[in-house]
This record gives sequence, C-alpha cells and structure tokens, in this order.
Amino acid sequence: MAKIVASNMQSGFGVEAKLIGADQQTSLLLGLETFNGYREGNGPLAAIIDAMEVSDQELVAFAPNDTPYFSAIDFRALLFEMENPNVDVAVAVDEMDLTRAHWLLSVWRKSACLPKILAEYDRGERSIHGAVKGLNIASVACGATSVCNINAVTDLSDRGTI
Repeated sequence: MAKIVASNMQSGFGVEAKLIGADQQTSLLLGLETFNGYREGNGPLAAIIDAMEVSDQELVAFAPNDTPYFSAIDFRALLFEMENPNVDVAVAVDEMDLTRAHWLLSVWRKSACLPKILAEYDRGERSIHGAVKGLNIASVACGATSVCNINAVTDLSDRGTI
C-alpha cells in the first residue's frame, strides 16, 4: 500500500515521495528514499517536525501508508488550499464528519508551522491537534473512502480494489 500512496502523492504533487522511519529493506523494496529523524519513534507530531526540518521545500505533505484510496486528486485539493498565502496547513476531513481532521493527510507551510509546532513539542505537547492551535487551518472535505485507513485485508472487502 505504501507504493500506491507514494504514487498518488507523486502524481498529485509532481515530486518524489519519501518514506519516514522505514527500514532499509522496505526502502529498497519500494524504491523510495527514507530517513529516520532525530525524534524517530516519538509519534506522528515528531515525524512531522523531523520531516520539516530536513526538507528543503516550503510545502511539506504527509500521508500514512495505510490510506491507498487518498488519490492524486485529493492531494491536489490540499495543495490548492495552500495557494492562499494565509493558510498554514491544509488537512483532509471526512465529508461525513467535518470535525474529524486527518492530520497525516495534510500539507504544511514550513515557515509558518515548524516554529509553532516545534515550540509546542518542546513544551511537551505530543498530539498534532494540540500543537496546531493558533495556525490558520484549511479543512478539505474528502470522501469517507478516501480518508479510510486500511489496517487489514478485511477492510478492503467493502471498499473495492486498490
């Protein structure tokens, strides 16, 4: 599934996707570069911070490897929101529950977000939703299937094929 997610990201953004925290065998198998950050193993917020710190790009996108239905079109919808210079982060939300943000399906403006979330992390915050308070957030409604995590083969039975 990680290969599908990476392909969807690459199609949506036009740049190569990278893995965060994958072992060397997985990286070689998928043909994708990986990195392990300073905060490796300390949760999603730590991974976001690590990725932003090593990225030379102003916009940094994230997607978990268990979201194969989040398409290139969905990634482009996030990117479209980032055209507004006042938006700090664009996050996918389930169109059936607009209060449910999927923080790992997101695009972040590094210059605005990194100092804020790093300060929150250093203060002891470990949740993404806690660290983003005060940032300008654009919610992007996406189909329930698009934001669905596939954690077992049985999760595929009612979703179709990938």
